[in-house]
Amino acid sequence: MMLQLAGVGTWALVTWLALSQSLTQFELLLSGMGHLTFLILFLLISTHFLSRFNPKVITGVVYSQALITLILIVFDSNMITPILLVIWASQLPGQVSKRLAIISLILINLAFYLIHSLSHESASAGFTVLIYMGFQLFAYSSSQARLNEVEARMQQEQLNQQLIATRSLLSQSSQHQERVRIARDLHDILGHQLTALSLQLEVLSHKVPDEVKPDVELSKQVSKELLASIRAVVKKQRDIVGLDLTAPINALMTRLPGVKLKMDGLLPLTSTELAQELVLVLQEGISNAVRHGKAKTLWLSMSQKEQTLRLVLRDNGKGRSGAPIPGSGLKGMNERLAPFDGKVELKMNKLNERGRSSSDTELHISCDIDTQVTV
Repeated sequence: MMLQLAGVGTWALVTWLALSQSLTQFELLLSGMGHLTFLILFLLISTHFLSRFNPKVITGVVYSQALITLILIVFDSNMITPILLVIWASQLPGQVSKRLAIISLILINLAFYLIHSLSHESASAGFTVLIYMGFQLFAYSSSQARLNEVEARMQQEQLNQQLIATRSLLSQSSQHQERVRIARDLHDILGHQLTALSLQLEVLSHKVPDEVKPDVELSKQVSKELLASIRAVVKKQRDIVGLDLTAPINALMTRLPGVKLKMDGLLPLTSTELAQELVLVLQEGISNAVRHGKAKTLWLSMSQKEQTLRLVLRDNGKGRSGAPIPGSGLKGMNERLAPFDGKVELKMNKLNERGRSSSDTELHISCDIDTQVTV
């Protein structure tokens, strides 16, 4: 918001001064249209309206601003219009790489120098260009520092989310290990003693008088039933090996106020490694949907067919026009699930249930639940 206000305010002042010069009617009309076009392009970028389009479109809009400014400089004898290049330089971070931004600044200012020296025949063209270039570098560096700070905070938040999710999975894993330990102790200690008791009762049944034998047989039956009950409990505790993804995912959503996630059919997982990687993949998918698509509601479903586990994460965000463009986030997701023969795909919904156009996105995740991972 501050960047928009500062940019619009500076543009208004520059435009007023530029149009106040002695210009012909044609030059006044052309200059006015150029300044208005620059403002529109500036607002399209600063409001992130173009985020749904292909990045090449955004890059084209950015450089169109510079081209328009260079044309306007031709009609500006007071050299006020080059201030628009400072606004333009502040928009380069996040739109182009650092290397391309520096090269662009050099080339644009070289063109500025040629226009200034040829059109206005100024002896101080080089000095003027260096001053404006210094302002541009300052604006670019300030915007880049702000962007780096935002990215650092986002990375810190992601690490906090990962820590919360991992803590939830470790808690479930620890509880399972504790149940297995108790079950094993029951089996080893009580099972051994009950087996010994059954053997003693068997021997005793051959030594006692006939009138006592029914009581001994009853005791034998009770000991056998008790041993069978303990074995059943031990087996049940050993069979409870699934890790529930609901708790760690809910923990992630607590860090995203105002965003709802509806989960359906989440299945327990036997692999702690797979559960952790799936949580991290879902975290990346949810973060991207909220950050880039401005999604407010997401739906997560899970199904299993034979040994293949499938997850679908759908959101109601804006999405981009055209086919999805794979980025570093999607590449990182696939790398996480590679040990499990996993695959992550991003799909755009062309039509919704009523046949109307929609920009909803779906993240399709599949992996082999029987894959053995060596750590």
